[in-house]
Amino acid sequence: MREGIPDTVTYYRVPFLGQTLFHVLWNNAVPMADTEWESRRYMKGFVYWPMALHPAPGRALLIAYGVGNSAQALGDSPVLTSLDVVDISTDVLAMSRLAHPDHDPLSDPRVRVHVEDGRFFLQSTDARYDLITSEPPPPASAGVVNLYTREYFTLLHNHLAEGGVAAYWLPVHAVSNEAARAIVGAFCEAFEDCSLWHGIGSELMLVGTRGLTGPATEARFTAQ
Repeated sequence: MREGIPDTVTYYRVPFLGQTLFHVLWNNAVPMADTEWESRRYMKGFVYWPMALHPAPGRALLIAYGVGNSAQALGDSPVLTSLDVVDISTDVLAMSRLAHPDHDPLSDPRVRVHVEDGRFFLQSTDARYDLITSEPPPPASAGVVNLYTREYFTLLHNHLAEGGVAAYWLPVHAVSNEAARAIVGAFCEAFEDCSLWHGIGSELMLVGTRGLTGPATEARFTAQ
């Protein structure tokens, strides 16, 4: 457990037959993410799916680090030349090594870590990215609703390079039907090319592109 300025971060180890089965990250007494195989499956899909669509991805941006599943998928992609990771909590970032004792995704030499609110980061940089992926906490968490608005989604769109892809978590299990429809509507107002995909269970993924042309080949999907 670590107590910081914006949050109290706690990691739980779930054992099985004397081994660590997976880790669970709690933030301010709320379970946020884990490394169970189902979670790894859909979180890594936020990287593998856009990577299969983009013909030549180079720069990637991850907003909201969590337990590092998506960051690990980004690091596993050798074609990427730079990875910017943005999270508001220094403790969430510092405790990443608990969930990844053998290889901390933040130790990748291509990674640049920014301790900042995702919205403020986008407002303060002119950088463009081929891939932006983000899984912030549900909008009911204090202050997080600002990361589910049309204005914020427009910031994401404007920071994509031509042909870029943005993947965004839609936590339908944590919002009302009306809120979910509002989030989808706001996202599709920012991205003319928008779609909704199923990860696993109630974990959904919004995808928006900026001038991406297709179709992608079956070989690129197989490679992911």
